[in-house]
Amino acid sequence: MNALQPEIAVTGLGLVLPCGDGPDAARASVNSGAPCFEPIPEELGGYRAGRCAAFNPGGIIPPMQARRLDRCSRFAWVAAAQAFQDAGFDPKDRGERIAVAAATMSGGDEATEAFLRPYFARGPEGASPLVFPNCVANAAAGYLAVAFGLKGPSATQLEREVGAFAALDQAVRWLRLGFCDTALVVGLDGLSPMLGTVTAAAGLTTRAEAPTFGGHGFLPGEGASALLLERREDAQARGARIRATLGALTERAPLAPARREEALLAAVDAACPRPPEAWIGGANGHPRLDRLESAVRTAHPDWPAPRHPKLQWGEFGGSGAQLLAAALLAPAASVLVSGPASFGAQWALRWDAVAG
Repeated sequence: MNALQPEIAVTGLGLVLPCGDGPDAARASVNSGAPCFEPIPEELGGYRAGRCAAFNPGGIIPPMQARRLDRCSRFAWVAAAQAFQDAGFDPKDRGERIAVAAATMSGGDEATEAFLRPYFARGPEGASPLVFPNCVANAAAGYLAVAFGLKGPSATQLEREVGAFAALDQAVRWLRLGFCDTALVVGLDGLSPMLGTVTAAAGLTTRAEAPTFGGHGFLPGEGASALLLERREDAQARGARIRATLGALTERAPLAPARREEALLAAVDAACPRPPEAWIGGANGHPRLDRLESAVRTAHPDWPAPRHPKLQWGEFGGSGAQLLAAALLAPAASVLVSGPASFGAQWALRWDAVAG
């Protein structure tokens, strides 16, 4: 870490996952290792997935507003509310200096499908103006800004499995450049019929009850994970509890698709020049990602065995944000988070002084 750059601290954490809402539910799930997959209702597609079945936005999202939101925007709203509460931070008092960096793979898909199906069936008369605003991937970031009075910079990243790493990178840059004093980083995804159809047609999903490392496919998931970031000195000045400090965030682009393993290993080695105390991996049960992480495990046989939350909660359940959050659930001097990607850049991150 550059000594001239301010350290970045995580002061708030919020989670909406198939295992339940909040850090306690996520911690219990990771410790148990039990998968959270089930056949989902027909209105969501009827396939097997990690669904946030117990999710209840009551008391957090006003009912009239909740009915206008798509599935993943509701998840993001509740996760963000948890993160602000966890940090002891009232966003209404400082909204001018709070940024939003969001990430999603499936954001907008549910609404787009709901908008187009009746349009194709009945013509323009079937198109719903209430659904249309949710058809864009950055709808959730806009809803969060309005809900919490956030008036700082805003961006939404779309990088399949690793969008949240890019969103975190954007938020860190804003904080270090002084564009904001606080940044809300949130990854969000929701299940929809189209998601199941597309992933199955592409041969990406498994027919098993749950995916396994080195298997033949993943199962979709949904949810949202929110991190509240501040410059460490600012967090200390207001007496905030610091959940972790960002030790490193690295990105390496492969020179060719066949060299993705090399790129991920380079990103991991740059983030962790020494063995981490714990490791959260991004493998999801599909060979495309699992073999990338296998290369890292082969190169570092003395490192702790990684835990793979996607094998429990599903793929695209926050575009990688669920990995960033899972690494904050147990005390550790350092935690590596590897972000293998099916295309583009490979990512790695190290949290230091994780309070758990």
